[in-house]
Amino acid sequence: MNAPPPLNAARRRLMQRGAALAGVTLVGMGLAPALGARLGGAASPQPAAGETALGAWIRITPAGETVLVVSQAEIGQGISTTLPAILADELGADWNRVRLVTAPVAPAYRHPKYDWMFTGNSESVQSFYPHLRKMGAAAREMLTTAAARRWGVATETCRATGGFVIHGPSGRRLGFGALAPDAAALPVPKEPRLRPDRELKLVGRSLPRVDAPDKVTGRAVFGIDFQRPGMLVAAVRTVPAIGAKLVSFDAEAARAMPGVRAVLPLPDGVAVVAQKYWQAAQALRRITLHSEPTEASRGADSAVIEAGLDAALATGPWARVVDEGRVDDASGEGAQVVAVYANPFAAHATMEPMNCVADVRADRCEIWAPTQGQDLARLALQAALGLPIERIFVNRTPAIGGGFGRRLVPDFVVQAALVSKAAGAPVKVIWDREEDMRRDLFRPATRVQLAARVDGEGLPRELQAKVVSPTILLPVFPPIQKTLDEQRFDPSAMEGLMHVPYRLAARSVDFHLPRIPVPTSVMRTTGYGPNVFALESFIDELALRARQDPLAFRRRLLAHDPHATRLLDRLAALSRWDRPLPAGQGRGVAFAEAFGTLIGMVVQLQLKDRGVRLQRVSAVVDCGPVLDPGIARAGIEGGIVFGMAYCKTEVTFDQGRLREDNLARYALPTLAETPEMAIEFMDHSDRPLGGVGEVSPVTLPPALANALVAAGGARLRSLPLGRHDLHFA
Repeated sequence: MNAPPPLNAARRRLMQRGAALAGVTLVGMGLAPALGARLGGAASPQPAAGETALGAWIRITPAGETVLVVSQAEIGQGISTTLPAILADELGADWNRVRLVTAPVAPAYRHPKYDWMFTGNSESVQSFYPHLRKMGAAAREMLTTAAARRWGVATETCRATGGFVIHGPSGRRLGFGALAPDAAALPVPKEPRLRPDRELKLVGRSLPRVDAPDKVTGRAVFGIDFQRPGMLVAAVRTVPAIGAKLVSFDAEAARAMPGVRAVLPLPDGVAVVAQKYWQAAQALRRITLHSEPTEASRGADSAVIEAGLDAALATGPWARVVDEGRVDDASGEGAQVVAVYANPFAAHATMEPMNCVADVRADRCEIWAPTQGQDLARLALQAALGLPIERIFVNRTPAIGGGFGRRLVPDFVVQAALVSKAAGAPVKVIWDREEDMRRDLFRPATRVQLAARVDGEGLPRELQAKVVSPTILLPVFPPIQKTLDEQRFDPSAMEGLMHVPYRLAARSVDFHLPRIPVPTSVMRTTGYGPNVFALESFIDELALRARQDPLAFRRRLLAHDPHATRLLDRLAALSRWDRPLPAGQGRGVAFAEAFGTLIGMVVQLQLKDRGVRLQRVSAVVDCGPVLDPGIARAGIEGGIVFGMAYCKTEVTFDQGRLREDNLARYALPTLAETPEMAIEFMDHSDRPLGGVGEVSPVTLPPALANALVAAGGARLRSLPLGRHDLHFA
C-alpha cells in the first residue's frame, strides 16, 4: 500500500495561515508529537525491513523504536491513544518512542469476544484491555528472558521499563532494539505474568491524544482525502424516494462536460466518473432521474409508519422475552399506572459523508475506506464481486470523520467497488450531504408502553413493558436473520429493558418487530437510548405520583446496589440537587446501567417562552477503572451534546422522500446551546471495565424531559422538542 498522500492543497492553505499560532497552541496543550506516541501509516501483515515482531501487536526497530498496532477505528473516542497505551505500559516501552500503525485485516486483530473485526457498541476498551495487557506482558517476558540469558542472570532479577531491560543488582541495561532479535527466537508465553497495577505508568493518566496534532494541523488523512495513482472520482445520485423504481435518465449533457470519463448506471441511480470531484458533481446536476413510486416508497411515509407503530402497540403479536416473577397475577393489589413513550427516527449525520476508494481488477479488489467493520465489508464485497475472499483487501483509512455505527454497514464500500469495476480504474466515490442523508440507515422510530402496579408507598412492585421497534442489528450482523424470522426478536432493540437496574418483585417484557420500508440500523446508544428514555421518564412519573423526591425514589429502588446508591449520593452533591431554583427553572434526574457502566445525570434548565435553555448538566459515572480520565471525560461531554441532538431534531418521510436531507433542515446542537458540564468518575476499581463512548447520550433525553416538568412544563412522552412547540434557546 502507498504511503498517505501529503496534506491536500486546500487544507494546507487554510492551515498555513494559523501555523505559528497552532504550533504554540499544540505545545501549550501538551499535544506536540514529541511528547508522546506518534501516528504512522497502515501496518503490513509482515514487519517492515529491519523490524522484529514480538507477536502480532508489537514490532521493535533496531534503533529501539516500538511500533504498536492499533486494531480499532479512531472515530473520535480516543481509542488510538488508550489502547496502545495499555500495550506500551505492560510492555515497558518508552511512550515518547512509540509509533502507531493501523492493523491489517487479519484474525489476530479481531474482537477477542466476537471473533469479528469491528469497532462499536462501546466494546473496545472493555474487550481489548485484558487481551492487550496479555500481549504486552508476553513480549516483555520475551525481552527480559533474552537479556537474562545474555547476562547469565536469573530472569526475575530483570525488569523492562522505558524501552530498556535493566538488571536490578548490577544496573546493567540493554535497549529493546538490541534484544528484539533474540527475544523473537523464544516461544511466546501462553500465560505471562501481568504487572501489578501499581507499576502501570500510563494507564490511569490523562495522555495527550496522539491523533490530535494531525487533525488540528490538517495533516490527518481522512477517507475523503485518500489518493491512489491514476485514481478517478465519482459523484453518485440515487432516486430521491426510498424504495422508488428508477425508470430512466438522460446523461448526454453530463457526458459532454469537462473531465467526465463515464456515466455509469447504478441500482436505482447513476454515478458520474470524472478526473476531479467538482467535475463529477457538476455533471451529476445535469442528470435528471425519472422514477416511479412503489408500494415500498408509499409505505416509507412518516404518517403511515407512525400509525403502524401505534397499531402494533395495540394489537401485537408479541414475543415474550423476559418473564420474571408473577407479572400476570390477577390479585389486583395496588394501583395500575400505564404510559406510552415514542422515539423518532434519527440520522447519523456524520461530519464526513460516506466515501470509499476502490481498485477492482479481474482477479483482486482492494479498497481504502473510513470503515468500522472490515470483516463485514470483505464478506459483502465477496458476495458482490464473486472473488475469493483471499483476493479482497480492506484497508481502514488513518482518520474517520465520525461513525456512530453508520460505517459498520458496507453499502458505500460495495458501491465504490462496483463503480471501479465498471470504470476499469481506481475510483474514489464520494456521497454529497444529500445523498448521505437520504441513504442513511436510521435509528428506528419506536414505541414503548410501560405499566406498573405500585404498592402503598407508590413504589413499583411489578413492571410490564411492551416494545415496538424495527430491527437494529440485522444490517451489521446478518446471522440474526434466523432469530428475527423465527422468534421476531432483536436483542439490540431490547437493550435497556432486557435488564433493568431497579429491584422489582416481578417483570415482563414483550417485543414486536414491525417490518417497514425505511432502512434502520445501529446508532449511538442502540436500544438503550429509546428504552431508557421511556423507563427513566416513567420512574419519574411514578415518583411524582407518589409525591416523593425523584432522586430519593430511585435510591430506594437501588438500595440493593451499593455502587449505585453511592453514585446517586455523589450526584446529589455535584448537581446541588437540594438547592432551590427560581420559578421557571428545574432539575431532572436519570439513571442507567448501560454498556457495562453506571451513570447518573442531572439536567438543570430554564423554560421561558417555549425556549428551553440548558444551564448545567451534572454526571457521575462508574465505569470501573478509568484508564484515561481526560479522554473519558471528553467522551461523556461529547455524548451529552449527542443526546441533545436526539431532543432537538428528527427525520421524517413523505412518500419515501426524506424531508431533512441536509444539515440546514436536520439541525444539530450548537455551541451556544451547550450547557455547563460537571463530570465526575467514581473510583471503583473493584468493578469491571465499562464503556464510556455511548453511555451519556442515553441519560440526557430523560433527564431533560424530567427537568422540564420540574420547571413547570408539560410531561414529554415523545421527542424531539419541536413536536411540543419547544426549542433550545
